[in-house]
Amino acid sequence: MSILECFALIFPVAAYLVYSWCVGTYKYFAKRGIPFVKPQPLIGGLWPVLCENVLPLEAPTLGYYMFPKHRFSGYFMFRKPEYLIHDPALAKQVMIKDFDYFTDHTTVVPMEVDPVIGRSLFFMDGQRWRHGRSGMSPAFTGSKMRNMFGLLSKYADGAVQRLVEDAGQKKLEMEMRDLFQKLGNDIITSISFGLDIDSVHNPDSELFKRGKQLAGTTGFQGLKFFLLMTVPSSVFEFFGIRLITKEVAEFYLDIVRKTIKHREKNNIVRPDFIHLFMQARNNELKEEKGNKDDQLESAGFTTVREHIESCTENSKYSDFGITAVVASFFFGSIETTSTVLCFAMHELAANQDVQTKLQNEINLVEEELHGSPLTYEVLQKMKYLDMVVSETLRRWPPLATTNRVCVKPYTLEDYNGTQVTIEKGQAVQIPIISYHHDPDIFPDPLRFDPERFSDENKDNINRDAFLPFGSGPRNCIGSRLALMHIKSLLYYILANFSVEFSEKMELPLKLKKMSMTYSAESGFWLNLVPKSDMLNGNLKN
Repeated sequence: MSILECFALIFPVAAYLVYSWCVGTYKYFAKRGIPFVKPQPLIGGLWPVLCENVLPLEAPTLGYYMFPKHRFSGYFMFRKPEYLIHDPALAKQVMIKDFDYFTDHTTVVPMEVDPVIGRSLFFMDGQRWRHGRSGMSPAFTGSKMRNMFGLLSKYADGAVQRLVEDAGQKKLEMEMRDLFQKLGNDIITSISFGLDIDSVHNPDSELFKRGKQLAGTTGFQGLKFFLLMTVPSSVFEFFGIRLITKEVAEFYLDIVRKTIKHREKNNIVRPDFIHLFMQARNNELKEEKGNKDDQLESAGFTTVREHIESCTENSKYSDFGITAVVASFFFGSIETTSTVLCFAMHELAANQDVQTKLQNEINLVEEELHGSPLTYEVLQKMKYLDMVVSETLRRWPPLATTNRVCVKPYTLEDYNGTQVTIEKGQAVQIPIISYHHDPDIFPDPLRFDPERFSDENKDNINRDAFLPFGSGPRNCIGSRLALMHIKSLLYYILANFSVEFSEKMELPLKLKKMSMTYSAESGFWLNLVPKSDMLNGNLKN
């Protein structure tokens, strides 16, 4: 028998075996009587993404619209069967009441794979996550955020004043994502590493370049994060692939070491994260109990409740541990806060009546301050600002879905009585974007309407279905910091500028197709119009 004849016999058999492996799990939901999105060989439910009909972040949510009469449906992430929770009440049960069955996220990064990202709470599992969360919680209370607010507010005010100087008597045309990524990098650098920089005017600075490398979710680094969601972390460990390069980690480690040494030598106290974790290392970081901290508990409608008891005892933060923890804030905050700010500015430009009402509130606050600095307490009392931010988070949530991994068998029951047992290691997806855009939950959901969150209307909102920062013990620990960041920048920008669409802005808004977060395909191009010049009537084009 010739080689060609052997190949003719072997190839069909091999092709059949490969195909069988690719589709071998695809009868999983059919056998259990569960509706599911039809998968394609090997890629599962990702076919609409490859066809560019669906955004990658929305792909797992398709069953929500296809099977509206069910509490849950099935979805295949490549070959792996996962569940999509349609019922917000069931999602609450999974995330809070029955949390002990769903303690982990789908993507776990062992410290052996990446010693920096591996120390990020989002990528921890099991007892390591619980210990890390309880140790970090005292650093994110209302009182700690208020102490840190002075640093953040002073930077935001100074950065916007520099923009005012740049504008002079002219409109300042800017791409908002680029602006907010630079401002976000500077804010997180200040409150994390104790350094003050100006990336808007010095985009070639090493700190900005390193910050981009640390927070990047695009390019090769974005590809590594995507692969981490699809292949075992042991593959990364075997090939020695790190998500955050050793060079970047050592750059920030050197900064932290020098900063700690300088502060200890000179008894310097600066209310930033380095100081807080230096306190934790010395068992001096405590959660403030009583009336003082209770008054600062709420950061607005979107405030999430802490479910894990705080504990800093036995929290041995080495210099590298402090570096890794504060560095993880870059990854978790810059991209998300930039996204929210971009869409907030876009909606303010598109809804001039909303912008005017928000500016009126800001003007009133400025008058009441009589030239004094903005305080954390005053910011939290700005109701319309909170309404605008809440509606932005509803209309454009930073994460379209969140997920949980089942750690012990758990039974779900559908509306029709069908029961199914989720097996250990299987994931459930919670479609935040689907809840936020469901007309039965939020009427006329694509309309930007801050009045949904007014005192008169907010009690009508289904809290189980409003999840911009997740829910339960694994909610976003940095939600107060994110809200403080977003509100401060909006306050100072709108205190000095009005915003309008630039001629470069592509309208209607088109979303970038192959992106892991919501973003405008051609950027968020807006004009910042100096308010002083508008009042004087001498604005130049």
